[in-house]
Amino acid sequence: MAIKQKPEEQKSKLLEVLTTEYKWENLLLGVLATLSGALAVMIISGSTLLQINSNFPILGQGNNGIIFAWVLLAISVFGLLLVVYPFFLPAIPELKKITWPSWPKFLDHSVRVMIFLFVLTGMLLLYDILIIRLLGGIL
Repeated sequence: MAIKQKPEEQKSKLLEVLTTEYKWENLLLGVLATLSGALAVMIISGSTLLQINSNFPILGQGNNGIIFAWVLLAISVFGLLLVVYPFFLPAIPELKKITWPSWPKFLDHSVRVMIFLFVLTGMLLLYDILIIRLLGGIL
């Protein structure tokens, strides 16, 4: 008796490429989105470092350069959100576990932090004055 073999299903190569997660794709997307966002901001701000020449085809005519810059900025912000979103996704369940302190405890902790900051600032100010006086005497 022969064993009947199941026919293998043909997988879409396009679907396989789109669903495969590559090691450096998020880093590359983050770098490209940051660079394109900086480029867009430079065009929008009218910086002298980067201007679209009026002779440049399509973008140099009228407001096309500014429209291009705003679209590029929107795409780069979307790209940055795609990079940052997976990083914060695991934090959402953890944020739901937080118990917030009561008002008196919050006030107590806030006052302690402010006192610590004032003391630390005073110490740094004294050290700074001392160092300036010592250097002033030496020089």
